[in-house]
Amino acid sequence: MSTRFDYMNPSLAQGSSIILQAHLKDQDLEIVDRLIEPQTIANFLQSCVEGPLPNGKESQLVRLTSDEVQFAVAPRHDGPPIIERVMQRVGSMEDGDRLCLVGKNIQFIKSRLWEGMVPLSEERWQEKGLDRPENFEIASQYLSAVLAAFDYLNQPRVMRNLRDTFNLIWDHWAELDSVLNERRASRGEERVSVAGLWAEYIAAHYETITGRAHRWVILHVNALQAPLLQSLASHRPSNEDVVDDTQWNITNNLQILAEIAAVADYSIMLPMHGYDGYIAPPPSPNIPLKLQSPILADRQRTYITRLKQVSRQIIYQRVAEGRSTGSGVASPESLRQTASDQIEAQQLVRLETRGEPLLTMPKGPWIRRELYMIENFPNHSFRGLAIYRLTYQQSEAEWAAFVKKVEAHVSEWGRGETGSDQLKGHLKLHWLDGQALNIPEGDVEAAKRQFTSHALASFDTSDHVNNRVFLVADHASFSSYMGDTYSAATELLLAGDFAGFVLAIDADYDPEEGCGRPDESPGYHGQMRILGNLVWGDLYAMVSSQSALLEDLWPLALDHPNQVYVGPTVPRQIHDWRAHNGVRNLLLRQTVDYVLAKMNGTAPPLPIPSASQSGTGRVAGEDENPAASSPVPQNDTHRAAGDEVPSSPDSIRGPEADVMRTFMMQSFTTWLRQTNRPQAAILAEETMLSGPDSAPDVDRVRRRIDALEAGDETETTRAQDTSDDPCPMQ
Repeated sequence: MSTRFDYMNPSLAQGSSIILQAHLKDQDLEIVDRLIEPQTIANFLQSCVEGPLPNGKESQLVRLTSDEVQFAVAPRHDGPPIIERVMQRVGSMEDGDRLCLVGKNIQFIKSRLWEGMVPLSEERWQEKGLDRPENFEIASQYLSAVLAAFDYLNQPRVMRNLRDTFNLIWDHWAELDSVLNERRASRGEERVSVAGLWAEYIAAHYETITGRAHRWVILHVNALQAPLLQSLASHRPSNEDVVDDTQWNITNNLQILAEIAAVADYSIMLPMHGYDGYIAPPPSPNIPLKLQSPILADRQRTYITRLKQVSRQIIYQRVAEGRSTGSGVASPESLRQTASDQIEAQQLVRLETRGEPLLTMPKGPWIRRELYMIENFPNHSFRGLAIYRLTYQQSEAEWAAFVKKVEAHVSEWGRGETGSDQLKGHLKLHWLDGQALNIPEGDVEAAKRQFTSHALASFDTSDHVNNRVFLVADHASFSSYMGDTYSAATELLLAGDFAGFVLAIDADYDPEEGCGRPDESPGYHGQMRILGNLVWGDLYAMVSSQSALLEDLWPLALDHPNQVYVGPTVPRQIHDWRAHNGVRNLLLRQTVDYVLAKMNGTAPPLPIPSASQSGTGRVAGEDENPAASSPVPQNDTHRAAGDEVPSSPDSIRGPEADVMRTFMMQSFTTWLRQTNRPQAAILAEETMLSGPDSAPDVDRVRRRIDALEAGDETETTRAQDTSDDPCPMQ
């Protein structure tokens, strides 16, 4: 059904730039990629009737009427409806010949770019501190992630599959043309070409994808270059004949940015050579022919050669005009001039390769579609998401303050996104009080039943509330906004990835059926925590445009220490998360081993630091039972008749505990139980209960484990409990 490319093996990625290697190696979660995203077909059919093309321009061809679109879905005597045949070509069990297997990291960016979304919003860029020198590596990986996606799309086999999928769909639209034009001829109406509209639409779509992606990369390259150039000019080495470490670091970073810009110039393209119905513009006589080649390797070689030529010309002209500066190779003037020459050369070759740059970022397709619907259907002037209150311990004043903070945070999106200011006023959170609706505190399943059976029908007709996903504000959400303890645990983690969050719920998820694609979304359980300021620009944008479901976003939250979706991720960021999770997991194992040793009488006299001192967690996706390495004593060895079995603690609070810490500990032990590790859960509960400065009550631990082994009703029941949030938290 799917195809595996040699390209996806990093050792076989011949010719790929070194800046792509981190992304090529990060292929541990592979996704079956439908090259033409399924929502493209629905968007195209709408464009056939009304609205602008993806690039904002109006179609130059004859449009269909809304009635004629129905012929695409009408049954046919010779087989399935045309729309069904088209969707099979996109990728299905019936026709999977052109599906591709690629890592989730690349596939997610590709899907995001396909929908015309920026790879990372300006809000998130600033919150993550990607403009700071210490975060340069992560910032450069966000830029090169875009290049990795286009490198994938420009691989020969992928290009061929993409082209062939387009052409097969073109053939089906040509079938529809025969039906429509026979009908139009009988009415004396102008002929129409759905196949021609398809070629026009995809060309405009590709123009939008590549133009927006390239502009985003170059703008951020320029922003990162400016302070480096300033530092290069201001730093004075002790010896101007020898480049010092500071200058090496600055020039190395400038070289990385130069390479990112170069790869962006020649790789962020989607050539349409061989696409049926597409007429390529004549080649420009002033541009080297191979700079316009459909083959990535040709463009790469020609670009590099041309860049060297232009660089030499600039240097020669400067020397000839007597504009040389600096007496030594390490003088600030000399190094700054060399860097400036390279940037100037790139700008000239970029102009030759791509033509005039976009002066402004066009509206993202999802924003354009939302605004079009609002403007043309005033009865649906608001777009919304429902959000349930499922925590009831707060006073009205505390809750009002929380709602104010959430609303403010959720509205922090769209900076630099053309059209976002027009759309913001039409986006609305609909708050529902779970207590007033008789929903038990924290009961997500009850909220889901209320949402699907009652809430959706109760909203005002002017409010277009999304029916695929809704939000929940639970105790953890409240604490993430109102507490002062939720933050990055170490400087290793980006502070911007630890901010206020809410819980997003998949309204269609059935716990009994589970995830539809468990291999592609491991551990998905119908819900995901998400930063407040990603609710509209990420969650709503992708769900409403049908470019992703909640389960498609989940893998990006999987490795976060608290399993919160914080937007697109890059390999260095994941590496830091996993390192942090590994330390926490190690502390938990040491704690469990210590408790077991105490029970066996072999523990050292002084206890090791408890897990609660450093937080508790797991490496996401790890299946190892922390207690598996040490045997649990049998119940007949330690349990005496008449011993009272301690009940499981309803809350886990150490001497320094607060609301957020309590919730995180509870959710971790819940996860242990739900993954069938009740013995480890007991050990973790009792260790956490003891507080950061003391060892757990070994006798109590022993009695609880004995009770579990004996099938005690209390422990058995606890092991079967469910929670609205089984994710381990920090």
